[in-house]
Amino acid sequence: MGAGNLQAFSGPYWHPANQRGFILDWDGVLAETKLDFTPIYDRFFGGKRVMILEEAVRLPATERDALYEAIEKIEVEGAEKAKPVLGALELISWLEKNDIPWAVVSRNTKKCVAMAAKRASIKLPPIVITRDDGLLKPDPQVFIKASELLEIPWYQCVVIGDFLYDIVGARRACMRAVLVRRANEEWSNWADVAYNEVIDLFYALGNPQPLIPWEYQPVVRKRGFKWLERAFGLTVKLVGDDAFEILAKLAAMGVGSFCIDNEVRLEADRWRNSPYIDPKYLWEPLDKVVSDFLIKRFPLAKVVSDGEVLDLPCGMSESISFIEELLSR
Repeated sequence: MGAGNLQAFSGPYWHPANQRGFILDWDGVLAETKLDFTPIYDRFFGGKRVMILEEAVRLPATERDALYEAIEKIEVEGAEKAKPVLGALELISWLEKNDIPWAVVSRNTKKCVAMAAKRASIKLPPIVITRDDGLLKPDPQVFIKASELLEIPWYQCVVIGDFLYDIVGARRACMRAVLVRRANEEWSNWADVAYNEVIDLFYALGNPQPLIPWEYQPVVRKRGFKWLERAFGLTVKLVGDDAFEILAKLAAMGVGSFCIDNEVRLEADRWRNSPYIDPKYLWEPLDKVVSDFLIKRFPLAKVVSDGEVLDLPCGMSESISFIEELLSR
C-alpha cells in the first residue's frame, strides 16, 4: 500500500516520494491562516518567544483562562480567512493519486482546523490529531500515534512541517523530516531536506531525485559522495566487547551492512560494557538489538547473517583505521 508505483533508490539515498505514510502540519503547510501570536507573547510573557501552550500551565488560573481565550480568538480569525497554501491542493492530489495514507497533526483545535478546511475548500483526511487529543508537537508521541492510526511503521513515515516544532518532533520520533517555507532558518539543518514552498515539494515528488538522508549528511560534507557510496556497500562483522561502540562509529561513517550471528544473545557482560544500550535488550538476540539501534539512527543500514564480509581487527581505533584506509585507496 502506498508509493507502490514509485521508484525506490538503491544505496544510501532516500526521497519523500518513497515514504509510505505522510504526516502533515496544518497551519502554514495546507492552510494559509497567517496566525500571529505576537500579541500573546507581549501580553502574557513580556515579549519572550516561548512555547505558549506548554507555558500556560505555569500561569495563575484566571490569567491562564484569559490566555486560552486570546489564543482561540487569533485561531478563529485565522480560520475564517483561510486559503490553501500554494501547492497544498496539488500535494493532497498527489497523495491520493498514489494511494499514500496521510494524516494532519496540528497544535490548533479540531474546531479551527475544520473551520479553516471548509473556508479553504481543503479535503481533510480521516486522521486529524489536534491539541484536543491531549498531545502537542514537538512531543514525539503525537507523530507515533499518527503512524499507528495510519497503520504505517513510524520509520516509513515522513513529517512535512513549516516550523521547528514539526522538525524536532519528527527527529524525536525517528521519522524523516521535510521542512517547507522556512528553508533559510538557522535550524533548517534539523530536516532531511528543505523546500522554499509546498509547491516545490510537489514538483520534487513528481520527479524524485536521490537525496542524502540526514544521518549521512555530515560524512558527505567531510568525505564526499563517493566515500559514502563505497562505505555503504561494505559489510562488516562485529566482534568484541566494544562492538556497539564500533557499530555506532562505522554506521556514522556510512557503512551500510553489519553481519551479526543470529544465534548470539546480548550477554550481561557485553551489555555492561555498552551502558547506553537499554536494559530491556538484555538476553535478546544480538541481531535484534543491532537492528533496533540502526532503525532509529541509520534506517537505511541493515543487519545480515551472511555474504561477503569484512572481518575487523580488534579494538575501536584499529577498526576505524582499517575502514578509513580501505575507503581511501
